[in-house]
Amino acid sequence: MAPRRWLLTTMSLVIAAGAAIVGINVALDPYGLYRPTQGRRLVVYGDARIAKYLLSDRYVPENFDAVLIGSSVSANWDMTRVEKFRIYNHSLNGGNIVEGKILLDVATSRPGVSTVFLLVHPALTASHEYRTVELTPNLRRSALGSLSLWEAYKDMIYVRLHRRPVWGRFDDAGAETLDIPSEMNADMKRLWRPGDAFDVDPAALAAYRDAIRELRANRLQIVFVVPPTAEDVLRPKRAAYDRYVRLIRGDSTADDKWIDFTSDGYAAFRRDRTHFPDGSHLNTEAARILVSYINAAINDWSAQRQVEARH
Repeated sequence: MAPRRWLLTTMSLVIAAGAAIVGINVALDPYGLYRPTQGRRLVVYGDARIAKYLLSDRYVPENFDAVLIGSSVSANWDMTRVEKFRIYNHSLNGGNIVEGKILLDVATSRPGVSTVFLLVHPALTASHEYRTVELTPNLRRSALGSLSLWEAYKDMIYVRLHRRPVWGRFDDAGAETLDIPSEMNADMKRLWRPGDAFDVDPAALAAYRDAIRELRANRLQIVFVVPPTAEDVLRPKRAAYDRYVRLIRGDSTADDKWIDFTSDGYAAFRRDRTHFPDGSHLNTEAARILVSYINAAINDWSAQRQVEARH
């Protein structure tokens, strides 16, 4: 074969193979980017940050009217049990508000999401670093063919063949099944170390405040959720935690809803150490109980707003 013909043939085969790969990925559409997502049940596979970023583009706003922005503390909260909203759990393991705000920005860039549940926890403002990858629009190209997409497909196959443990799996509303050890991880140990204050990264705090300001400017409802911590862990840093909550409350208004699980009304829940295997994360059953409390608080709040609207 003549060199010129060989080159053209090789290039044609490469282009055809590339087009076929792209076509297959568009047809499978694991992130819901290329065809309607209403009624589809898309699950996080592979890198959770990449998956949740890409799912935020269409899947989240087309199927949910609220999102929860949080860290691993709220990662296993099944927010579909809240009756008044269809909530997608955008919590990230080791996540901070800089990453959370990016997910939020994408999810609210299209009509659909009207309410945002914001976790109030020092873990969100302890750092502004990206945990795995930088979340930028360039990631959309990865859905056409990339190493991260290949890892997502492998993950999908392992899950469907039951060759992967249930821990680390996600449901179609973003909640993760956590394997919580009996001892805090290094990040939580650092966060809860003795002292009269929590470390607050200025860039992360600025991002938190920017998120609140932008949500308010776009007329989205904000629900602040202060998660529970085991009473024996919380008590030594109670004053520091209260100051942290007041710091965030400084950017709140009367239009916002607050659900504070560090308040006296939830003391019995916090004192039950079986709820917190490591002192900071809830086991699956305790997470269900907590979401039932959130549901009750939202139902009461909704009823109160209806009464106020009639008057």
